[in-house]
Amino acid sequence: GTVPCYVCVHGNQLSQYVNEGADVSLRCDNVVNSDCSLIMWLHTRDSFPNAIQEVSNGKVRVNSKRAEKLSVDTDCSLHVHNVTAEDAGLYTCRILKHQTAFHTDTDTYLSVLTSEYFCLQPVTIRCSLHTYDGPGICKSFINSKVNLNWVDETGRKLQGDSRYQLTGPRCDITLTVTFQKEDNNRKWMCQLTKMEQVKTSVDFTSTFSGMYSCYLILSPDIKDVLLLN
Repeated sequence: GTVPCYVCVHGNQLSQYVNEGADVSLRCDNVVNSDCSLIMWLHTRDSFPNAIQEVSNGKVRVNSKRAEKLSVDTDCSLHVHNVTAEDAGLYTCRILKHQTAFHTDTDTYLSVLTSEYFCLQPVTIRCSLHTYDGPGICKSFINSKVNLNWVDETGRKLQGDSRYQLTGPRCDITLTVTFQKEDNNRKWMCQLTKMEQVKTSVDFTSTFSGMYSCYLILSPDIKDVLLLN
């Protein structure tokens, strides 16, 4: 349910950008002596009517729908395992003060980069950023300088031409490309940048010998393989 904050001190508004399938730790500032007993973690999205309390008194709530993938570290940070699009949103670490209505909050906006692909000629790859605002939506100020771009293996931004078609808004961009022989072992990359700095990316490599293979690397440990007839 709703967890009101009667008197709050908000620290910096933080942002983190991760790939789907990764693990992430969200920090909690101003913790005294690593005492997590007064820690509460809340999860909010624009589509939620109320904040969801995931952690109470420093422990993951047993009735949380995501209890199996959440844990609280010794420094009171919140660890999210195997991140999915549903994990995107605003996370608030709230430190309660003894016998007062005074709280200290640390806010982190977690955004999750996902991709989907169709391995038919032409190949279509969609790269989307799931944010507090929703899938592919970057309207909040925290993401005002965020962009998704498709780049080649040299780092050059792909522009729409006869071979490459780019469609969609800046946080939900689709690349459509028809493979040619010279595309064997060629890499395309969906880069997420904020203020021109790369935060994360998804790699796509085309390889073939007799038939095409699509490799979509979501993170260093996750690789999906499809065959193109």
